[in-house]
Amino acid sequence: MPGGFLGVSLFFTLSGYLIVDLLLAEGERTGRIDLRAFWSRRLRRLAPASLMVIAAVVGLATWLSTGVEADRVRGDAVSSVAYVANWRFILEGQSYDQLFAAPSPLQHLWSLAIEEQMYMFVPVVVALVFARGGGRRVVAVILALASVASVIASMVTTRHDVVYYGSHTRAAELLIGALLACVLGRRWDGASRLFARSWSSFGALALLVIVALARVSDVGSPWVYSGSLAAFALLSAVAVTGSIVPGTTARVLGWRPLASVGKVSYGLYLVHWPVIVWMNEDRLGFGGVALFAVQMAVTSVIAVVSHRFVEMPVRERRLLRRPSTAGATLIVSIVVTVALAITFLPSVDATPDADVEVLTTIPRVGTSVPIAVDEPVGDVFDGSGPMRVLVVGDSTAENIARALADVGDPDVGVVSGGVLGCPLVPASRVRDRVVGEQDVTYCPDVMRLVSDNAANVDVILVVVGIANQWDYLPTSGSTWIEAGTSEHRVALDALMERIQDRVDPLGVTTLLLEAPAVRDKPDLLGDDPEAIAKWSEVMRGWDRRWASVRVVPYADLLSDPYGEAGRAERPDGVHLDRAFAADIARDPLLPRIRLAWAAALSDVATG
Repeated sequence: MPGGFLGVSLFFTLSGYLIVDLLLAEGERTGRIDLRAFWSRRLRRLAPASLMVIAAVVGLATWLSTGVEADRVRGDAVSSVAYVANWRFILEGQSYDQLFAAPSPLQHLWSLAIEEQMYMFVPVVVALVFARGGGRRVVAVILALASVASVIASMVTTRHDVVYYGSHTRAAELLIGALLACVLGRRWDGASRLFARSWSSFGALALLVIVALARVSDVGSPWVYSGSLAAFALLSAVAVTGSIVPGTTARVLGWRPLASVGKVSYGLYLVHWPVIVWMNEDRLGFGGVALFAVQMAVTSVIAVVSHRFVEMPVRERRLLRRPSTAGATLIVSIVVTVALAITFLPSVDATPDADVEVLTTIPRVGTSVPIAVDEPVGDVFDGSGPMRVLVVGDSTAENIARALADVGDPDVGVVSGGVLGCPLVPASRVRDRVVGEQDVTYCPDVMRLVSDNAANVDVILVVVGIANQWDYLPTSGSTWIEAGTSEHRVALDALMERIQDRVDPLGVTTLLLEAPAVRDKPDLLGDDPEAIAKWSEVMRGWDRRWASVRVVPYADLLSDPYGEAGRAERPDGVHLDRAFAADIARDPLLPRIRLAWAAALSDVATG
């Protein structure tokens, strides 16, 4: 289900209901809320297993992760221990190196962080209300106002990562569950029996709608970022209500195997993602259903062991009975986990290298090959001989430049100006629909690259894949430009016009490498047929407009990115394996580049 992330929203609402229901019951029973006892129970329930998993991930990351991945785990571990992982993902973001590395095995703990933050603040509100003689109605009014504020925050926030990870923007989903607890008071017991069948039916219908939404939505769906997650929380509240009253829905959800899964669900939540990240197809050598079965089997075994020997003994005070011993153990565990992360995991500078790199050189004999206007290109120049190429674009440009250099052709000089994550147009920030915003002030100015090198090359090879699929904030503006819009097209056309004004007098040809589809992260990486078609049309438009500009076919050289051959050719779904890249660069890509160069020069010569 592409919308499986909606399960997190459903759980937020369920969790808000359960916690506030317990708090209200305590307040109405005793007239006060014992915050110390509440937080002690929450820590005993959540901290032991989470600290164990974080420490285990830190240890495994020292030999299962690359330097960039381990650096990310380092920060994720420290923020997860402090239950602020969601804010780390917002404030720090991810470097483009990380986008093509394995996902963080602690990425999922952002939702636990939001839960813990709720456990810090909502109980204080309920405690203050009861301390001042109020009750559930006062609590309900406060929670309702806070829910409205959260919805407004999610609607006015333009950054998708803030809407998705923000405590303030996701609070409404928790608070609506808390409001449900306020509504379902003592009077509810009699009413629920009277209307049990109706509520059970409503709950079943709500669950069906939730499943349907999970089938047709994904994390990039616009409705997710428009404040509509609060509406989804109302749907979740109906599902929760339907599971409480006697009826078919409660019986189905109370089926013993499902209840057994529920008992170990916290361990399943903590463990499943690290297992999926590290027990992957590349490491195990097989995929599909077999891989999924192995992943779930390992996850289940670890979760059951954790539940029996760690979670329940601590929760039921069979271990760490005395508060002082429990508190000291907690502090030591936190210190040790953080120390392990800081000591054993590297801290690397993940900012891409933006320096221009001369990969191969050849002697300079002229600025271009002269073509006689009245002679066919075949009689004058067929693209053979010395050729100096400046490759500009994103990381795929760097990838192609390296491949051309690896061919070892003594007649080909290669200068690489491609930089990871950089669009062609000048931008200060870019954003996708998954990770959020990324600072790209490190990116070189493409026009300056061309100007600085135009007199010393024959061909400008533009290679841009996914970076042109992201929205961007222009360096000289304050309004975001959406990828694929007319504004984006105007900016791209203006850039190419400036490039042609600079290189045409020098007889330099501009070649555009066709952009192929990529794999695995469609919303993030631009593997969207519509987006790729729009970028392809931009390139074809340049080809038609300027005689010195040609599109070089390339996508047909690559296998289906989802097939076995495609995964071998592009292990991360985007960049070519180096040995494979050298092979296709030697033949047929380099011959195609030479033919396109010759054809463009012929078009210029014949007007």
